Amino acid sequence: MKRQAEQRARHWFIKTLVVAVGTSLLLSACGGGGKSGSADSSAPTKIQMQTLNYATEFIDNTNPIWREFEKRTNTQLDITWLSPTTSEEKINVMLASGDLPEVTFVESLLNPQLQKMIGQGVFWDLTPFIKEYPNLSQPALAEMWTDSKVDGKNYSIPRYYPSYGGGAFPILRKDWMDKLGLQTPTTMDQFFDVLKAFKEKDPNGNGQADEIPYAANSDTMGFVYGVFNGVQGAWKLKDDKLVPTITEDASRDALLWIKKAYDAGLFPKDFAILKYSQTVDLIRGGKSGGTSQSMNHAWVTGSKIREVVPTADYMPITYLQNAEGEKYTPSGSPYYGVYLIPKKVPEAKVKKILEFFDFAYGKEGNELATYGIEGVDYTVENGRKIPTPQAAKDQVGDGNMNNLIHLISDDMSIGAVGMPDDVYNRNVEIVNERKQIKTPNPGNELYSEAYNKYYPEISKKVSDMRTKVIIGKDTIENYDKLIEQLRSDPTLKQVADEMTEAYHKKMESQ
Repeated sequence: MKRQAEQRARHWFIKTLVVAVGTSLLLSACGGGGKSGSADSSAPTKIQMQTLNYATEFIDNTNPIWREFEKRTNTQLDITWLSPTTSEEKINVMLASGDLPEVTFVESLLNPQLQKMIGQGVFWDLTPFIKEYPNLSQPALAEMWTDSKVDGKNYSIPRYYPSYGGGAFPILRKDWMDKLGLQTPTTMDQFFDVLKAFKEKDPNGNGQADEIPYAANSDTMGFVYGVFNGVQGAWKLKDDKLVPTITEDASRDALLWIKKAYDAGLFPKDFAILKYSQTVDLIRGGKSGGTSQSMNHAWVTGSKIREVVPTADYMPITYLQNAEGEKYTPSGSPYYGVYLIPKKVPEAKVKKILEFFDFAYGKEGNELATYGIEGVDYTVENGRKIPTPQAAKDQVGDGNMNNLIHLISDDMSIGAVGMPDDVYNRNVEIVNERKQIKTPNPGNELYSEAYNKYYPEISKKVSDMRTKVIIGKDTIENYDKLIEQLRSDPTLKQVADEMTEAYHKKMESQ
């Protein structure tokens, strides 16, 4: 679900050019050029790299922004773009063959083959070098470097992504709540009551009981298990050990909450088979009270609702808390995807590559990748970067160079093209409130071979049973039997033991 949410956020962002500068203050303390901003009389450094690209049309080295990067960094770039639809397969084939580009992109450090190769010493340990580059070592990226360590070392250059603002979490029709005199829910009971009022009190005012309180499917309700367990992800820390949340009593309570909501008619009848795109269509149609999306959809989806209902106000909620008073809000790793440099690359060239990324992570390079060239691709008016007609010709903001390095700003997950100031400013307030809530995720970025081998099948078995229970195709008693079997399952115990070992190893290395 996380990857889907992040891809949806990226799908918005690669089309976005109008981004408020106010939340880019993280960049203001860092010089743009670093070691690589000035002209160099020596021959350009050739750099072979690959990365994901969400654009519909990939640029090449004739593109003005590509050429401007080369000019300002004194490089000659050889970039292979990977399509999201085929990237995983191509990356796995590449790793298996050992035919690696000088800058090798992998979507996840938890890739089993990648983990083996790191252990075999295939890639450079970049830890000793990073502090020499002011933009790479800026405070805004400190968490990114910490979270991406393997055995206490940095073998990769992470691709930044905001920790907060993404993730599938409720966004509700505030105009409906205001009409019915309802407050924004902060507990699961209040959340249920709001949705029930949406169903029963005719918030759209047409005199018909045609509202769909919450456009949901099984995946979009995953946050409920997180709320009840008080954690993110699939693991909870108990007595200094990681235990799977699927076997916790709190997950049973979460399942019963979802079933209660389904039985009360708060979800679509075809909940079990509904695709994510169909849940979005339901909320866009103006007759649904909300769904689970990342914060930028306050306008990405919210603007579509206004085409049907001009007064619609689609507002993300900040958090939900469980019976123990633990607040849950979604957050994720402060990066998505990593770049690694194989040992076949000489140390002198490693430093040249790091110079390039230092420029890209500085203000000058960061904004060049995202907005293009000032005065050519955009102008600045009232603190906003306004694209010129040339921007479309240069394919700025349509993925491409922006996918090479993301903008260091919350705007990636909370802003959207054309978003009005009031919606944007409210999103800023909400994301700043979310940042004060530290919902634990003890299983984050932990590698286990047993987990990769066994857990997906176990998780699917539980997920399928949950759906059957929710829609009345199976009983809670049979669910209880399945969970009891898993609690004594030696395979799941092996997974939990390995995850616990990985957790302690990571804690010791930090």
